[in-house]
Amino acid sequence: MRLEEIHPAITCCFTGHRPGKLPADAERRDALRRALRADIIRTAEAGFEMFLCGMALGTDTWATEEVLALREQGMPARLIAALPCPAQDAPWREADKRRYRFLLSQADAVYTACEVYTPYCMAMRNRWMVEHASRVIAVFDGSPGGTAGTLSIARKKGLEIITISPRAVRFG
Repeated sequence: MRLEEIHPAITCCFTGHRPGKLPADAERRDALRRALRADIIRTAEAGFEMFLCGMALGTDTWATEEVLALREQGMPARLIAALPCPAQDAPWREADKRRYRFLLSQADAVYTACEVYTPYCMAMRNRWMVEHASRVIAVFDGSPGGTAGTLSIARKKGLEIITISPRAVRFG
């Protein structure tokens, strides 16, 4: 697949928190992931076939795995990995790097915002995803940061936004 083949009308992107802002206990974390999975399935059932994933730790990794699971189930789900820079995983633990590289190898296409790390490469990646989608699924607790910035851009562009609050997810 070529990046020129991305059709915003059938493209959804993801934004969300890194592990430090996600629930620490397994029960809450699993409930949050189930909520994310349910919204991804509903999005696919609504006709979205392309999914832009930022490939960071936390929400992005979960979303990537869920899109790949849909694809394995025979749904028309194409994964486009959107990287801020080629060395995004450089500071990560070895186990996280292996998981990342495996997920990246499963992508149908890869977009890279910058050739090397810069202070603004993640924001450039996020803007690119919003500009190529019509729906955003966000795991967002209302706190300032990259997720808030991405959602601000999405609102200004009029994208449909589905927000999953880590605080509001039911568990148990």
